[in-house]
Amino acid sequence: MAHKYSIFGKSFLRRGFTFLLLFFTILSSIAQTTVDAMMKEGNGLLGQKKYQEALLVFDKVLKSFPKNADAYYSRGVTYYNLAKPIDAVSDYTRALFYNPQKAEALINRGSTFSEMQKFDDALNDFNKAIEMFPLRADVYNNRGYLYSMQKKYDLAITDFDKAISLNKKYNMAYINKAYAWSALGSDSLAIDVLTKLVAIAPDFSSAYFNRAVIYRRLGKNNQSLSDYNKGLSIEPNDVKALLMRAEIKDELSDEKGAIEDCSKVIQLEKQNAVAYYTRALAEYDLKQYDKIIVDCSEAIKYKENYFEAFTLRGNAYDFLGKYKEALVDYSIAIEKNSNSTDAYNQRAIAETQKGNITGAISDFSRALKIDPENLDLLNKRGRLWLAIKSYENALLDFNKILEINTDDIKGLVTRGDIFILLNKTEYACADYKRAESLGDGGAMSKRIFNCK
Repeated sequence: MAHKYSIFGKSFLRRGFTFLLLFFTILSSIAQTTVDAMMKEGNGLLGQKKYQEALLVFDKVLKSFPKNADAYYSRGVTYYNLAKPIDAVSDYTRALFYNPQKAEALINRGSTFSEMQKFDDALNDFNKAIEMFPLRADVYNNRGYLYSMQKKYDLAITDFDKAISLNKKYNMAYINKAYAWSALGSDSLAIDVLTKLVAIAPDFSSAYFNRAVIYRRLGKNNQSLSDYNKGLSIEPNDVKALLMRAEIKDELSDEKGAIEDCSKVIQLEKQNAVAYYTRALAEYDLKQYDKIIVDCSEAIKYKENYFEAFTLRGNAYDFLGKYKEALVDYSIAIEKNSNSTDAYNQRAIAETQKGNITGAISDFSRALKIDPENLDLLNKRGRLWLAIKSYENALLDFNKILEINTDDIKGLVTRGDIFILLNKTEYACADYKRAESLGDGGAMSKRIFNCK
């Protein structure tokens, strides 16, 4: 039951361990027969993930046989699965005391130390395990995982290569190696590794899913979709993959396909808030505002701090002309996450529609404190300053826009208009001329009319 690390958890695979079954030698004595029967029962419960029941069995074994290394080891695995790493380490240590050659106990202790971020202790265990068992691929894989946690990706790749050389079909080592290459900024090499894995293990869905993650990050949505399709043909009920595929389908304007994937997830996991929200995003593109409100409400029911769902539901209310309800949702979204520029932006738009220009400017200003170089927010606030004839403030916003993007034609024309309003014709003409040189015909008309 040695723990085997996968480090692609941040992208697709959940961090976790694979368990190897242990078989215990049955001795002729009655006592050993009793131990074996109890250990078989406990390990059976462990394999069924009935951890509390397994713990009771191993406690009983150790009460009668306090020097049984296998019982300490199995109880250590049980403690690990019960999220009690300190107890797990204690039992692995006792197992090693009574049986110093017990490889799994040493490997698992190192793995648990890694998760506890006791990196020096973990490295000591893995190095000792490699000295004792130099042909075990899982030890190199786990030490590579440790190096990856420490961002020592070159050392990690060396260990993953060693693991693969010892076991050409060690799927997890390929996944971890791909992650390390990706972390080093070499997505092409990561894809090469995963492509080799696909050739070696064509029925290993995680190879497709992880490659799909990289393709999507590279903006290759069609290739990403193809890999999700292949992976889901192997594991059709993988919830995370279904949701990721739904997002890609939505981006590729296949809203109906996205809705189908989300609906399947909801059938599998009725309380999956992300599925309701993702379905609502697809419904938004289809302008199905009533359905959006229903799905966002479900998402919020299962995830009360889901500020994105409040914002999206607010958008739906906004489009239906229910500005009061929209403002309530935007305000709740901001309460849930005061750094949500989208919520401030949407509330400002709703305030504008209600005629509350001052409130809208306030919200745009709050959003710009979070994202001070957001051109869209600067443009919106600047135009509201113009609407209330606060020309100096409007000028500041459009100066900032043109500082960020000197070729912003609309920004040049608008700043030119502001200069006219401020009786600074010379500056206005310069802006109109610049916009005209960039191909704006309207700027030419304004230059001819206002400039000598």
